[in-house]
Parts: sequence; C-alpha cells; structure tokens
Amino acid sequence: MASGSTPSPSADAAAPRAVFLDALSLGPVDLAPIAAEAHLRCWPSTSLEERLPRLQGAEVAITNKVPLDGPLLAQLPQLRLICTASTGTDQLDLRACEARGITVRHAGRYSQPSVVQITWALILELTCQLQLRREQVHSGAWQRSPVFALVEPAFDELAGGTLTVVGAGDIGRGVAAVGEAFGMTVRSITSRTPPQELEAALRQADVVSLHAPLTAASRHLINAERLAWMKATAVLVNMGRGGLIDTPALVRALQEEQLAGAALDVLEREPPGPELEPLKSVPNLILTPHIGWASRQARQRLVATLAAHLAAYRESR
Repeated sequence: MASGSTPSPSADAAAPRAVFLDALSLGPVDLAPIAAEAHLRCWPSTSLEERLPRLQGAEVAITNKVPLDGPLLAQLPQLRLICTASTGTDQLDLRACEARGITVRHAGRYSQPSVVQITWALILELTCQLQLRREQVHSGAWQRSPVFALVEPAFDELAGGTLTVVGAGDIGRGVAAVGEAFGMTVRSITSRTPPQELEAALRQADVVSLHAPLTAASRHLINAERLAWMKATAVLVNMGRGGLIDTPALVRALQEEQLAGAALDVLEREPPGPELEPLKSVPNLILTPHIGWASRQARQRLVATLAAHLAAYRESR
C-alpha cells in the first residue's frame, strides 16, 4: 500500500482510527498489516503546524520522526496509543504521555540484522579500502604494475585486534558476535560505563562501533578528550545517533591524523543542511544517509511490529 493522505479500509468497523504522520519515511512498504487493524490514514510527511488537525479525533498516532510534545498531547483527549516507527522514543514527551494515560510502543528489534550488516560493511571499507582498490583498477594503476598485485596502501587483519562496542542492546550484541567471528577481542560498554573503564576500552580499541541511545548522559560521548585516547590507527563507526559524537572534534582528529578513519551513518541534523558540505572533503571520513536500519526486510518487520501493537491494543480496549 502506498503512503498517501487517503483513508484505507480496515478489517472491521470496531477498529480504532489511526494516523501515520510520516509514512514516506519508511519508503515503499506494504502497510496492509496495519490497515487490517485500524482505520488508517497515512500522510507522507507532517509539519509541526499540521500535527493537531491531522490527529484530532484519532485514537492511535504512528510517528517516525514527527515530535509529539506535551502541549500538543493536551489538545488530543481521544489519543490512547502512540506507536513509534523506530526503536527510539526521543521524539515523544514520555512524561506527558504517562500523565495522560497514553500508551507508548516502539518498534523494538526489527532492524538488528540490517544495522549489523551495514556496520560491518563500513568497518570493512574503513579497514580494507575496497573503493580505493576499485579505483586502482579503473584508473589503470593495476594494469601498469610491474608485478601481479598491488599491495599498497597496506591493510591490517581484524583478527587479533580489539573491537569496542558502545551499546549493550540487541544491535550491539550482534555487532560483537561478528567481531568475535573475525577473531577479534570484544569489549562491550555503555554510555554509563565508569570513566576509567571507558578510557581503557577506547585506548585498547582498533575499532570503535557506537550503538548507544542518545540521552543527556551520552550526548557528545565521543569528544576531543576521548578521541585523543584512541590509537592513531583506530577507526570509528557511528550507527547510533549523530549527537553521540562531537562532530567538529572528530573532524579535527581526522585532519590531524589522530585517527585513521571514521564512518557516520547518522548526523545531528537529518536530513543535513549546509553543515554537510565541509564534511565531504574530510580525509578518511565516510558518510552514509542513515541507511543502517533500512533493509527491505527490516522495514517490513517494522510494519509487522506496528500491526502487532495495534492488535494488542484492540484486545485490551
């Protein structure tokens, strides 16, 4: 079912009225499982000003990135359930939801295989520089070689190295398992890890992979001081939230060769604005457009999860 502003048929007349505020954010997915549980109306995107008129009378709100704050919720007395089409709930005023008796459900573990796969695609690109090898072939450098193989620039094996995973959830555990399969020593920590243990984990790491949620405590968890702890040969990947890293500090570290490379699938503002332009020329920095969660299978699992939340809600009414 394509997302649009037209109401969809539902399974029966008793189904609740549900509004999906930013269905376009999921791309082309089949929303029929949700429509089977609710009188569903989908909007491709919703501005702050459009939230109230679109949600008035709705019993269920579905949002990916559209924020639902306390003053807005106070004007929606019929709203009983909010489902986030994401793992995080930072777009919601959770205290206001609790005070008004609004149940909140998030999408849970739907994205784990997808995020783990993209995480390791980025780690392997940073450590093996496969795009550079491809360019060597396309430019004719290999064809002009006096020997059968081009071995420069050199790369190191992951086996025997140390992987520090920041985030002890389902995704972090999946990334750690792949690291172990490569023969790496894995250290798993969180944003709440004591400072001395955090410092030791960053100093020992050959690869640091971030999968922590963004909270007041974890904002700019990786800053100038902590980047200085890391080996000059280490690489850093952020698959969590853009705010986990002090981006200007990371740029300086890369420019000054304090760090071998970094890959960011998330930024503090998404989609980014003019602040993206200077990042494009930073050496050894890979930028991808927040794709870690978005395999076809993961997006359809997300829809199935939302439908299950609606079904459970209907049973509890």
